[in-house]
Amino acid sequence: MMRSLPLASLSALSLCCSNFAMADTPFGWVSNENPSAYTTDAMKFEISIGAIAVNDSIDFLDIRDDLLAGTRALEGDSGDLTGQRAEVHFGITSYLSAFYRRQEQDLKIDIGDINSINLTDIDDGLSTTSTAYGLKWVFYETTNKDKSKPWRAASLELTRTQNSTDDYEGMLDRINLSGNIIVNFTTPQTFRVKSMEDDGWQARVLYSFPIADSLAVSTWAGYAESSSTSGTGSDIPVPSLAPAFEQDFAIDDRQIMAGLGLNWQITDRMPLQLSYEYIKINSSDLTVTDNPSNVLLPSFLRGNNLSNFNADTNHTFRGSLSYWITPRIHASLTGKVFSNQFLGLIPHYNNPLTGSFSDNPYGYVGLQIGVRL
Repeated sequence: MMRSLPLASLSALSLCCSNFAMADTPFGWVSNENPSAYTTDAMKFEISIGAIAVNDSIDFLDIRDDLLAGTRALEGDSGDLTGQRAEVHFGITSYLSAFYRRQEQDLKIDIGDINSINLTDIDDGLSTTSTAYGLKWVFYETTNKDKSKPWRAASLELTRTQNSTDDYEGMLDRINLSGNIIVNFTTPQTFRVKSMEDDGWQARVLYSFPIADSLAVSTWAGYAESSSTSGTGSDIPVPSLAPAFEQDFAIDDRQIMAGLGLNWQITDRMPLQLSYEYIKINSSDLTVTDNPSNVLLPSFLRGNNLSNFNADTNHTFRGSLSYWITPRIHASLTGKVFSNQFLGLIPHYNNPLTGSFSDNPYGYVGLQIGVRL
């Protein structure tokens, strides 16, 4: 059972230490999706909205093509992604800020022909919603700071995470059994991947420091836990066949992470942000409940195939170039690359369907507009 971490305790602790930390954000700094020890200015909002995508035209580094080449079950436009994201930061005090992030994405999944069943229809993708919210408390900073350039600061960040994916459904009118036995349905029957969701918490300690008046480095390390579920099911009315489609998966993950980021204020209006994070799933308890007759299932749904997906690390890279159109409005072009898809980022993707391509690299680009109020 995942242990919850109460975020409210951070507020009480920070109030006791308010005389020792009064950090906020250097001029020109973009906080959204940029890991650092700095907090948002007191009683100020920083809000951003944007779109993300990858397709055959937006396929930097040929990542989408590599996904198709590495997974025989996928074809066509598989790997295409569209979505939108929003992020809000609010400075409660000069040393304590709150944040909220939400991303909604549609990942194209185009399944090819399946020998064991005859498909009449199947969903063309996975619709996933990811949210994260929490607090960041600055517990150390240099006493003399100049907001026109970065300074030394250290903070503790606590985050609650949640991800959920809509059921992935298909319809079949024939099942091919062993011994050339065929079961036909006069009305197509529905099967699905269901209950795809997870929740967890994460704690990180971040340290930011200048290496030049326009250059700052941020480092961090953290620990996270999550509990995720998924399963398969059907509406097949035949008692001897329906149990073959019933599976449940429950996974408790524990992760460690470490990262490094660079913020370069190229000009007063143009910050460049680069970051790298290493994620290690150092322990994963998997519980599989299925039926021995699940050999009837298409291979991309069989729970016993989970043992074939052995990746337990992910290297994530992010780059963002922003421009302050006015002192309060900025536009940003971003890019993200993952060495092992969404491994560790969307824990419930560790199921037979999405796990089949979790070993493959992936990435997308984004465009966002931000406002500071």
